[in-house]
Amino acid sequence: MRWPRLRWRPDNGLTALFKAASLVLSGLLLAGCAAPPQALPAPQPTACARLQWLGSTTIARDEPIHGATTGGISGLNYDARRGDFVAISDDRSARGPARWVRLRIEQLDAGQRAGPNPWQAQVTEVHPLLDAEGRWLRPRHAAPATQPVPDPEAIRLLPDGGLLWTDEGDPGRGFGTSLVRTDATGRQIARWFYAFKDEDGRPGLRSNFGFEGLAVTPDGQQAWLALEAPLRQDGPRASAATAGAPVRISLVSLDDGRLLRQIAYQPDAVPAASWALPQREVNGISEILPDGPDHLLVLERSYSPGHGFGARLYRIGLDAPGTLALASFAQTPPQVAVKQLVADLSTVQPGRLDNMEAMSWGPPLPDGTRVLVFASDDNFNPAQANQILITAYRPSPPCAP
Repeated sequence: MRWPRLRWRPDNGLTALFKAASLVLSGLLLAGCAAPPQALPAPQPTACARLQWLGSTTIARDEPIHGATTGGISGLNYDARRGDFVAISDDRSARGPARWVRLRIEQLDAGQRAGPNPWQAQVTEVHPLLDAEGRWLRPRHAAPATQPVPDPEAIRLLPDGGLLWTDEGDPGRGFGTSLVRTDATGRQIARWFYAFKDEDGRPGLRSNFGFEGLAVTPDGQQAWLALEAPLRQDGPRASAATAGAPVRISLVSLDDGRLLRQIAYQPDAVPAASWALPQREVNGISEILPDGPDHLLVLERSYSPGHGFGARLYRIGLDAPGTLALASFAQTPPQVAVKQLVADLSTVQPGRLDNMEAMSWGPPLPDGTRVLVFASDDNFNPAQANQILITAYRPSPPCAP
C-alpha cells in the first residue's frame, strides 16, 4: 500500500430502511426537533480517545468489475500480508453474485492525481462468495429451500488466510442470522446459524437487524458478534424518544460456532427526531473492532428522515457481566458494558456523513500511531456514496489499558 505523504510504515508480514425512497424523501422533510434525554444513563462524557482526520475519498459508483456492480460496502479488513483491504458487499446476489472484493486505498503524488484530492480508493479484485459445493449464492427468485438468500454484512481475515463473514439472516424463509467461515477463495467451510429464540421457542431476531459487527480475537480462535438491534424478547429498538433495549454481543468458538459468552451493550437514542417518519428512525451497532485483548471499539450508526446519517464511536470493556443465561432483557434487565465516547464522526469527517457500516485498522503511522479506516454503504443508491474515511486513533488517559 503506497501512502507516501504520510509515509506509512509498510507491514511485513440498514437495511431496507435506508433504500432510495426514504433517502430521497428525507431530503425534502423539514428538520425535526432534538432528541429527548436517553432513558438510560448516558455514557461517560469524557472522550476516551481522539480521531484525527487524515483524508477521505469515495469508490467510483456503479463501476462494473468482472460483471458485478461496485457498491454496498458493509465490511472492511486490512490485509497486512498484501498491503490492501478485503471488503464485502451487501448485494443479495441481485446485481451480480454475492461477493467480497479487494480494495486498494492510496495517497497519490501530485503528478498522479486526477484532481485535488490525493486519496484514491479502487476495487482491484472481485470474488464471489461460494457455498460448500463451490456454487455462487443464489438470489431470492432462485434460492433453494435449503439455503437462505444472502445478506452479507461484515468480513474479517483469519490468521490462516481464510475469511469470516456475517449474514443478517433470512427470517422470512426460516433462517436466522449466521457466521460463515471460508477458505481463502471465499468457499464455505462452515456455517453456524443463530435464531436467538425466546422462552416459547419463537425466533427473537428482527428482520434486517442480525449480525452487523464482527471482531476476531487476537488468537484467531474466537470471534465477537454484535447484533444491530435488540432481540424481540429483549425490548424495543432505539428511537429519538428512547435508547431502547440493550443489544447482545456474543463470543463464539470458530471451531464449532458454540456460544461461549455474551454481554449487553446499550446503544444511544436516535440523535434527532423525525416529525414525519418516526418509524424510520434507526440507531444501532454497525461494526465492532478489537482494541487490544480486553476492549472493543463499537461503531453506532443512526438514521433519521430529515436529518440523514450519523455515527459515533465508543470503546467498551469486555469484562461486563455475562448475559447468556438471561432469556429476556425485558424480564431481567442486564448490567450493560460501560462505554466511553471516542468520537462523533460527524465532527471528524468534513461535509456530509454517509451510511458508515465498516471499520478496520490500517497500517500505523511512522510514530506508531494507529490508523482507523471507515467505509460507508451506499445501498446502491445514487443519492449516497461509498465513502472511505481515514483517521489517526489517538488514545487519551480515559482509555485505560
